[in-house]
Amino acid sequence: MAPTQAASRPLAPNDVSILFPPPKSAADLANLIAVSELAGPSGSPQRLFSDADFARFIANAESPEHPSVPESGARHIQFPDEVKKINAWFVAGIRIDPGAPGLSPEIIAKFGRQPQIRLIIQPVTNGPSGFKVHDTAGHLIFSFTLDADPPLDGCAPFPRFKPDDEAFKAVVRDVATLRDELGAGHFGNVKVSTSGDLNVHPGLVGASAKAFRNAIKALLEKHLSPQRLNTMAVMGIAPPEPWIFVSMLRVPQAGLIAVPGPTLDGMHAAQMFSMIGERHVVPQPVTNNQNPVTCRHAALQNPPLPQADRKGVSTSEFIDGNVPKSRVIEIVDTIADPKKSHFFNTDCVSCHTETAQPLARKIQNFAVPGVNRAVWPKEDWNLRNFGWFPSFLHGGPAAATITKRAAAETADVVAFINSQLLNK
Repeated sequence: MAPTQAASRPLAPNDVSILFPPPKSAADLANLIAVSELAGPSGSPQRLFSDADFARFIANAESPEHPSVPESGARHIQFPDEVKKINAWFVAGIRIDPGAPGLSPEIIAKFGRQPQIRLIIQPVTNGPSGFKVHDTAGHLIFSFTLDADPPLDGCAPFPRFKPDDEAFKAVVRDVATLRDELGAGHFGNVKVSTSGDLNVHPGLVGASAKAFRNAIKALLEKHLSPQRLNTMAVMGIAPPEPWIFVSMLRVPQAGLIAVPGPTLDGMHAAQMFSMIGERHVVPQPVTNNQNPVTCRHAALQNPPLPQADRKGVSTSEFIDGNVPKSRVIEIVDTIADPKKSHFFNTDCVSCHTETAQPLARKIQNFAVPGVNRAVWPKEDWNLRNFGWFPSFLHGGPAAATITKRAAAETADVVAFINSQLLNK
């Protein structure tokens, strides 16, 4: 009989939320993964992020609204010409997630479960004006699903996701193997532990960085394909601010389109955050994270969930208003809790300001558990959730950033993978 394979040790947060160190010079790019270098299926000349999908990504980001939609007051993302080239984009982070939009039983019952690998990508250029990490980020979301279950009543056209757990378990096994090889000194002849609080991944700094980067790239190319890329998102600026958020979905016939915000009015796709002017969050969201979980929302559903039926909180309540500090804590605790808040009931600005804004207000006893202090957002204009923030206000190198919500999502992911998928 063949010997039984030893069971893998439980994964740690840094194993499933992999943050690359922000580059400080052109020399640092060698230890990053260029999006243009990620190959598609074996034997195919196609890249993992195809030219056609990249073109739609840029077009949707710069012009997200349908021509018939009235102006909301949100400005449009403005990309410099050098950012409109795919070779400017690099992988800043990788999130391995067994179940979007959330892993609680209540969310799974309404939406199903979509395992995915999310690549957080950011543009970095080195031109006549010097080396620059741009204040822009994209999400490329590759899903692992089977034919979906029919949508629940009132929730069409969104079906319930059915996970392809066999394919995703192969990802989990390879992640565990990489962790073990890193700990055994296979990369750069140095033994590296991934335990501890979330931080820049310890294997991506020092002697192990280049070899471990190569191993991660190979893992991505082994398990991902252009056909798995069904969802994208972008956050960019109209320099030097505001910040604008747009989500995108691949739909039959139309391809990749900008999606109306699930917590907006059913029409507008873009949401904006600005520190200048009377209103800082435009359009104002109407969230639904204090009602029982429902698959009804305002994105592509006809009719959308009426605003009068929604009950929820958003950071705009204290960004655009005056509330007690205790109320700020209540709001951010709800938004940072992935069992209560998710993409379909909470707006983009809230999920990207729930840590930086309370820290900037110096709210007593506010902390970011599970995250190393070195990567807490240090500036209230840092809207990164998991990535690199270049401060136009203070200058200096880009700052690695991880938020309270990113840590909470990671904790749920680690618990689910270790109990439900690893060694199964």
